[in-house]
Amino acid sequence: MFKKLSVTILSSLLVVGLVPASSNATVATKNIKADYHNITVKYNGSVVSTDLEPFIVNGSTFIPLRMMANVFNKNIAWDGTTYTINVTDKPDATVSSLQAQIAQKDAQIKSLQTQVSNLQDSLNDDDDDDIDDALSDLEDQLNDDYEDYEDLEWDISLDGDEDEVEVEIAIDYDEYGDDFDDLDDDGDIESLVEDIMNDIWDEDDFEDADITGTIVDSSDDDDEIVDFEGDVDDDTMYYDGDEI
Repeated sequence: MFKKLSVTILSSLLVVGLVPASSNATVATKNIKADYHNITVKYNGSVVSTDLEPFIVNGSTFIPLRMMANVFNKNIAWDGTTYTINVTDKPDATVSSLQAQIAQKDAQIKSLQTQVSNLQDSLNDDDDDDIDDALSDLEDQLNDDYEDYEDLEWDISLDGDEDEVEVEIAIDYDEYGDDFDDLDDDGDIESLVEDIMNDIWDEDDFEDADITGTIVDSSDDDDEIVDFEGDVDDDTMYYDGDEI
C-alpha cells in the first residue's frame, strides 16, 4: 500500500523546474519522476474535482494549488516576472451578507431609537403643558377666592411645577399698608397664607410640591414684606420664619 508522507501544493501539474527556497540558490532545471495512483482529494467528505490529477514525487503528494484555493475560498495570482504565487482571501459572501444585515438592523435600531426619543420628548412636552395649564387654572381659582380678602385687593401669581410651587401675593402697601398691618397683628395674613398653601396641596397635580412664597408691595417694585414656605414631607408651614 502506498504511504503518503507529506502534501505540497503546486500551481501546475507538470513540473519541469523547481526554484529553491533560498534567494541565493542557483535556478536550475531538473527532471522528475511522477507517480500517478488515481489520487482523490476530499474536502469534508466530498470529492474535489480537478482537471489535473494529483501525483507523487519522491514520497510527496502534489495537488493543483488552484483547486485547493477554490476549496478554501482564496484567490491565486501567478507573477511570472518574479516567479511569485500570490494567495489572497476572496470576499466571503456569507460574511458580507451578514454584515449587510447587521448594518440594516443597526439602521432600524437607530431609527426606532429616534422615534422613541421623539415620542418621549412629545410626552414630556405634553406633561409640561398639562402642568402649566393646571398651574394657570389654580392661579385663577386662588384669585377668585382671595382677591378681595378682608376687603383688600390681592393679586396672586404662581410659578413652578409638580415638585415645587412658587407663590407671590401682591398688595398695594401704599394704599392698604395700615389695614395690612392690622390684619397681620391679628393673624389674618398668616391665615390667608395657610389657606392658600392648603388649597395648592389639595390639587392632585401639586399634592407633593414644596411651596415657597412671598407677600410683596406692588407699589414699591415688589419689595418683599413677608416670606413663607410649606414643606410637604414634614407637613409643616412657616410664616416669616415661624412655624404656623
